[in-house]
Amino acid sequence: MNLVYLLIIFFVFLISALPLHLAVKFLGGRTTIIKTAFINILAAILVLVITSFFNVWGSIISFIAVAILYRESFKLKWWKAFLVWLFEGIFLVLLTILSVLIFGTAFLAGLGISTLI
Repeated sequence: MNLVYLLIIFFVFLISALPLHLAVKFLGGRTTIIKTAFINILAAILVLVITSFFNVWGSIISFIAVAILYRESFKLKWWKAFLVWLFEGIFLVLLTILSVLIFGTAFLAGLGISTLI
């Protein structure tokens, strides 16, 4: 049973890394999905630590730290690291909308509310 939970957590991390992976690949960075998932987790921890120490300036410092992390990890130029951060957000919004449209509609259809769609 524990192995099933670990596999589920592993796949959740892989799926959550898809927007970053797509953004890096789109801009010609070097990565694999496993590396991207690791960098994504590392970036989240980095942002958490920085914002806990620097309340007011934490967001700006975190943005710079994540840009440096992306630049070094994916072998990108500065402007591409910024675009990866921006595209990651765009891809995240698009994937969220797509998943709501697919799974939300299926959920509503399963409830018999498909006539509202």
